[in-house]
Amino acid sequence: MAEQWAARLGGRVRRAFAQLGSVSWLLAQCVRAALRLQPEQLRVVLDMTRIQIRFTALDALPLCCLTATLLGGITLLQVFGQLSAYGVESYLSRVLAQLVIRELGPLMVGILVLSRSGTAMATEMASRKLSGELDALCASGVDPVQYLLLPRLLGGVISMFSLVIVFDAVALLGGFAVAWLQRPLSLPFFLHALGRAIGHRELAATFGKCLVFGLAIPLLCTAHGLRVKRSSTEIPQAVTRACVVSLGVLLLAGALLSVLIYA
Repeated sequence: MAEQWAARLGGRVRRAFAQLGSVSWLLAQCVRAALRLQPEQLRVVLDMTRIQIRFTALDALPLCCLTATLLGGITLLQVFGQLSAYGVESYLSRVLAQLVIRELGPLMVGILVLSRSGTAMATEMASRKLSGELDALCASGVDPVQYLLLPRLLGGVISMFSLVIVFDAVALLGGFAVAWLQRPLSLPFFLHALGRAIGHRELAATFGKCLVFGLAIPLLCTAHGLRVKRSSTEIPQAVTRACVVSLGVLLLAGALLSVLIYA
């Protein structure tokens, strides 16, 4: 029994390191492809990146704003209810800024990008591989990394930064508007305290998570999509694995960055 358990554990660890190696290889290939871009190739990559940003960021704005408003309002009401019992409402903006900007903003946007764009990337890559399109691109002299992976990587990073900025602003201001309907809050005092609460560490945590999440989601999802081999029945399995692994990486990376910055 102990040997079987050790064998299963060793197999999982080996597969985890193999996946880490494949993702690192894809990232290295994207960096090399970016350095080899010619002017005419750069225009194509930029066009593909704009399409990716439109799908990942612009099309997700309504859902992002709705989620941010509701989450900000609920969080503000809960925090106000707890602090008002101790007469420390002056710390309301500081607590809310730390919750939203440090943790909730990047994590919720990461989950949103993963659920919308990450699944689409995994499905698209798997379909392209099974249909032979990747081989056709190579045969025609087109680098698949430059044409497919690099625009999605750039679009993922830019979309994460853009959506997190919008999410944080809507969550803080929209949350105040929702809470103002229930509690007598002062907007000038709230904004003044909010400006004092947002410091370099909060911004560093937010931008660090945006960069890591924006890179991890496209890399992990495309890597899992490219692992399909023979049948179209492998596509939903690849998408499921991509979502599970990406979500675990988001949670683990977010917690690790928070510990490193605020420890």
